[in-house]
Amino acid sequence: MKPRLDNPLASFPYDHRKTWSFMFMLGVLVLLGLLRIVQSGFEVEWGVVFMLIIIPGLAMIMVGSELRLKGPIVIIAKDGLIDRRKGPEGVRWEDVQEATIKRRILSRGIRIELTNGDRYDIETNLLKAQPLELMKIIQKAGLAATAGETGHRSE
Repeated sequence: MKPRLDNPLASFPYDHRKTWSFMFMLGVLVLLGLLRIVQSGFEVEWGVVFMLIIIPGLAMIMVGSELRLKGPIVIIAKDGLIDRRKGPEGVRWEDVQEATIKRRILSRGIRIELTNGDRYDIETNLLKAQPLELMKIIQKAGLAATAGETGHRSE
């Protein structure tokens, strides 16, 4: 069952400064790759083409398609949370087993382990949210929801 997400506790949209600077950086990489082809012709190493044109080009397409989502991207409510980039289905608090902050160089966010063994990762790189800020809200909402189910509050 999907969370209703009535009365959100917090919501996080894209940070347009981050998204457009990221898109600009990817565009520069594609441009450098194209200039390399113009200078060297098609005898250029295909690894360079792959790293400077294909990967950044695909990333631009993926980010561009995500940027079409308007409004909040991550919504946290009393009954669960949703990352709209993953589709309309969210996660109810009773389905969350554990949440941890991801500490990778290029991937910042929250890793949520579900009771069925699946993961529901939330990337914060392009959002108006820091992983620690998001984690605190998730912990508070999850504790409140589970305390309401069991009839007592754990600190």
